[in-house]
Amino acid sequence: MMNHDGWMGGWMGGGMWPWAVLITVLLVVLLVVVLNKRSNK
Repeated sequence: MMNHDGWMGGWMGGGMWPWAVLITVLLVVLLVVVLNKRSNK
């Protein structure tokens, strides 16, 4: 637990958060597509 803050700081400041945002956006788009296909049937 001593390096938890350092790990979070390195993850958020090390250029990983844009990937997390990108993955989240892709998942939301995929979910919308699936829901649209279900509602069309």
